[in-house]
Amino acid sequence: MADRRGEVIGTLEFVARSPSRVSILETLTEEGVASKDSLAAEVDVVRTTLQRSLQGLADRGLIRERDRQYELTAAGALVTSGLSAALDRVGAATRLEPVLERLPAETFEFDIERLADATVVESTTSNPYAPVDRHAASLADAKHARLLLPAVGTKPIETTGDALESGATVELIVTTSIAETLRTASPIAEQFMAVADSDGFSISVVPEEIEFYLGIVDDTVQIGVHDESGVPTALLESTDDRVRQWATDRFDAFQRRASPFERE
Repeated sequence: MADRRGEVIGTLEFVARSPSRVSILETLTEEGVASKDSLAAEVDVVRTTLQRSLQGLADRGLIRERDRQYELTAAGALVTSGLSAALDRVGAATRLEPVLERLPAETFEFDIERLADATVVESTTSNPYAPVDRHAASLADAKHARLLLPAVGTKPIETTGDALESGATVELIVTTSIAETLRTASPIAEQFMAVADSDGFSISVVPEEIEFYLGIVDDTVQIGVHDESGVPTALLESTDDRVRQWATDRFDAFQRRASPFERE
């Protein structure tokens, strides 16, 4: 068994460590058969490297040559299918890492693969406020937003006001400390009080910590994380139905523990 596992790992390593070999297998998956010349046009390597890759794949039983045309073997088709799935999964994990690395796995009460198609907006050196900007922009066009907030900023409050003027409904849940900020900290307090009496707006307060931002903005779920200083670092967006149900359940659970916001 160990010897067989070593052979499998060796084949996987041979294919995966070369983008050109992966491209050959994917091209043959799409085309069915292909000549060396057509593969050379698809795979951007010198012909000697292409020939070595073709020979290596053939030696491992993944492709075969017939009448100067290459095609996948049944084993090659199986390997390519599994490899493509693995690459997609690793790609998704890499893309989601800025969010997932800051949240414990038990945060998500659903199959994490539900986030495979999610988008992530990450803070960068050139645009450190990218997650906040995306969050604010989504609120400007929202019809219904439910927001669980560990922090507040002037720009999201401004765009929330714009949405309310357009007839949106907005539900906020904040911590006790954030509620105090909204009451007393200038200029956020003045900006907040300008929208607090708007039709369609409600806010409540929970005493416990809110570990991360959670928003349900129309059909989109937003998950935002921050660094140790409280600065937003990444924002994930998903339209998956199961993710939205989880977000709704989480918001409702906080809402059941919340108290009305008091201005004084």
